[in-house]
Amino acid sequence: MDLKLVGKKVVITGAGDGIGRELALKFAAEGAFVSVCARSKDKLNNLENEMTGTGHVFVPCDLTDKGDLNFFYEKTLEVFGGLDVLVNNVGGICKLAGFHDLEDEDWIQSFDLNLMPSIRLTRLFFPNLRVSKSPSIINISSIAAIKPTEIFPHYSAMKAAFSNLTCSLAQTFAPDGVRVNAVSPGPVWSGSWEKEAQAAAENSGKDLSVMKEQIRNETAQTVLLKRMGEPQDIAGLVLFLASDLASWITATNFTVDGGLLLDTI
Repeated sequence: MDLKLVGKKVVITGAGDGIGRELALKFAAEGAFVSVCARSKDKLNNLENEMTGTGHVFVPCDLTDKGDLNFFYEKTLEVFGGLDVLVNNVGGICKLAGFHDLEDEDWIQSFDLNLMPSIRLTRLFFPNLRVSKSPSIINISSIAAIKPTEIFPHYSAMKAAFSNLTCSLAQTFAPDGVRVNAVSPGPVWSGSWEKEAQAAAENSGKDLSVMKEQIRNETAQTVLLKRMGEPQDIAGLVLFLASDLASWITATNFTVDGGLLLDTI
């Protein structure tokens, strides 16, 4: 199916690995111009070597730093001159802990990573999006926003706020024709899971590869389809939402979780 994304100007945050990296590869393969950022210059260099097409933008930066964020925004517009699609993907757990082990600083750090970069970039890019012929904002949230557990409540709370913000922005931006949707992945193997496996391996004395396989197998049993998700399992929906095939879809949060939530509503 031709999604007609050729020539679209797309921003993807947090593209160093996981879902963001996969999205950058997929949008580029569809013929879009892609502007990406990540903290790691090495990861961006590797991504650049794998992406198809030319005219992409790669900016190593920390989006929790306003100066870095503004530089990414300015560099993108300097090259693109406009924007059609904004994918707010940057985020992370920051500290794998329960409520009693979280300090004020942990909550503030989670807020600064999981909410403020997306808020600031949406504010900055909105004037460009509103003059696009097919503007779309896609926020990458999490099923943790819908089904929190006792672990990392700060992350779950921020993702719940992010999903809520998505609906609010969809209403605010509708008069300008800017669609805003959220995608909430279930357990998709990514950098956060790598860190969890590393910590578990160190605590248990087990080999890292063995611990990874154990975590994958145990988590898969909680999913209806009996496997953990991979970044490519999320990419197809995001590309669809960015396309004109989704021109009547806004203010919606899509769960992609292998059936974990058994959500029919």
